[in-house]
Amino acid sequence: MIAFLSNILSFPTLFYTGLLGLTLFYWLISMMGLADFDFDTADLDGIDADASSNSEIAESSGFLNKFKLDGIPLTISLSFVIFSSWIISFLLVNYYQDKVTEEWLKAFIGLWLIVLAPVVSMPIIGILLSPLKPVFKKFREEAEGRKANSLEGHIAIVRTNKVTMDFGDADIDSEGASLILKVRATEPNDLKRGDKIIIIKYLPNENVYMVRRTA
Repeated sequence: MIAFLSNILSFPTLFYTGLLGLTLFYWLISMMGLADFDFDTADLDGIDADASSNSEIAESSGFLNKFKLDGIPLTISLSFVIFSSWIISFLLVNYYQDKVTEEWLKAFIGLWLIVLAPVVSMPIIGILLSPLKPVFKKFREEAEGRKANSLEGHIAIVRTNKVTMDFGDADIDSEGASLILKVRATEPNDLKRGDKIIIIKYLPNENVYMVRRTA
């Protein structure tokens, strides 16, 4: 146990230990409904932007496609890449820490590990998650409410601790499936987790639903 703690708290593993801790914290607050969660990916479908923006988006999509990470929610792919990088760093540090005695050489190797660990991790995670891309696509399409204002007038339940013009999630049952929607409401309001709300409008450009408290 002492050797394990020494490893995860030593450079460069400490860098990824910190990132892994932040990742776990993000998923914890997401499950508690204190943060937005969505299935956004780097797909180009439905994006209108100027030439410069399209170029940047295309480059980003091409980069993800190279590692087979396109079509995978960014939060999920990033979380797995961080976890994989942590494992790689942990194993390599455990291998060389007793064999390399010079501190400057340990620091040099550590810096390279920080850079190379995610590069090695990305294609591995891309291959492992590729079979799930159709599932992610289905979830994303459902979360978008089919983009046809079909959910207007439906009742939903707030799942976050508040709903503002910039933040909020809600649960809704649609055709037997439970969906998580991004919702927004005019301020001030006292909406909180568990409140019933009614969907009044869909904003396709932002992929969010305007809501208000039910009468």
